[in-house]
This record gives sequence, structure tokens and C-alpha cells, in this order.
Amino acid sequence: MFSFCIRRLHCGGIGRTPPVSALDDAGVELIRRRLANSMANRAPHRFRYKAGASEAAVLLLLCTEKGRPCILFEERQRRLLAHGGEVCFAGGKADSEDPTLVHTALRETREELGLDPSLVRVLGRMPPVPSKNGLLRVHPVVGVVGELGGLRLNREEVHRAFALPVSHFYEGNEVAEGFRDTGLKVPVYRTDKRGLSIWGLTAYILNEFLIRVGDPANDVVVGK
Repeated sequence: MFSFCIRRLHCGGIGRTPPVSALDDAGVELIRRRLANSMANRAPHRFRYKAGASEAAVLLLLCTEKGRPCILFEERQRRLLAHGGEVCFAGGKADSEDPTLVHTALRETREELGLDPSLVRVLGRMPPVPSKNGLLRVHPVVGVVGELGGLRLNREEVHRAFALPVSHFYEGNEVAEGFRDTGLKVPVYRTDKRGLSIWGLTAYILNEFLIRVGDPANDVVVGK
């Protein structure tokens, strides 16, 4: 069962090699274009939310480290009662003062990592996903920044931040687990940190991103 699911996830859209080898103009444009077109080409899953679910947003941030395109993650402080010690993207609930959910994602990233929003180029969004209890509708925002400088971590919330190369997620040696009692299978991705893996909501968003940007069909809007 697990090996079947992983083959289906990897060969059904991600491909066998990363879609970009650098976050230069061409690479960034490819990601932006495929994200935009995937919103028309790839039907979102119909998740269930609790009545009165609130809005939230997270930032999947692409960056360059040692010349390689990478994705930035956080490990939450281990003493936190909610999701302590887990890997996540920067983000949180929308405030009433936030004009957009993109603003929410950028504001939360600044509060957690000290990253100036003006340094982030927003490339697109993906369909929302429920939190584990269904009380949050989490909207993934995708952005890119150049070489990461010194981040200023909010130590009340963030234990550490780390980046993994996009190529890391094409090694194909992860297992899969069920997601949100939907019948969907989502990879559990290993990291280069001892005992630390990427699973649940973060793994779902990561896998959805890799599928959307890895599918050459998303170079155009199908049917146009």
C-alpha cells in the first residue's frame, strides 16, 4: 500500500527531477506560471471545515543556499503546547487588520523569522487546507527571496529555521500516511535533522506545491 501510494504521488505529477535548477528569472517564472495555471487545471480537494472556521495563511518560501533552490522551514519551539517541536511553514491566523491573506502570511513570517516582507516576491497561492481540528482554513502562499541573510527568530515560537534543497524531495524514499480522514495519502518527508520529519498539514502543502510546479501540463491552461 505505501509503495503504491508513493509511486502514484511521485510519478503522477512531480516527475523524477526538480523542475528548476536555479531561482533565476526563468526558474521563478516557470514556478509562477505553473502555480497560476494549476489553479484552473487541478481541481482542489473538497475538504470539510467546522462551522465558523477562521482564515489563516502560511508562506512556502523559496530561497537560494549554496547556489541551490531550497524551501525554508521552521521547527516550532518544543515547549509549545500546540504542535511543539513540529516542522511547519511560517504563518498563522488572519487578523481583522490584515487587508489580504497574502498580507497575513507575510506579517506572520516577519513576526516569526524577522524577514522583511519587502524582500519577498509573491508567486502565487494554492487552495486552502483545513487544520487538524477543522477550525482553520489555511491558505498557502508561495514566495521567493534571494540568499537568506540573518534571520531574527522569535524564540518564543521558533526553535530553529532551516532550508532543504528542492532536489531533496525527489529522492523518493519516504512513506505515506492518511490525511484528514479523506482517503488521501500524503508523504512523510524526512529532513537532514536527526529525528525530525515533515508530515501532516505541512507535508500536504509541500506535496501539493511539488505536484503543481512539477507538472509540465501546467505550462498552459488546459482547454484554452
